[in-house]
Amino acid sequence: MNEDLTVLYDVMVDTATALSGRYIELGQHPSTPEEEREVWNNKLMALRDERWRVNSNDREAILEHTRRWAEELTELER
Repeated sequence: MNEDLTVLYDVMVDTATALSGRYIELGQHPSTPEEEREVWNNKLMALRDERWRVNSNDREAILEHTRRWAEELTELER
């Protein structure tokens, strides 16, 4: 059971890392206005903080965050 949670948590962290990278990419794009860069930076910081708050023993929270972040990443990559 513990190994299962470890794998799920690692997938969640990997998903958050990919989403963070997308935020950075969008914020640093040459055509992005300065105000919008701040929005992406704020989203990046909020994601980082939220990721750290997820309890590594809370299976449901891990699954919910992974699902939500994966959906957002998919949407941003369109």
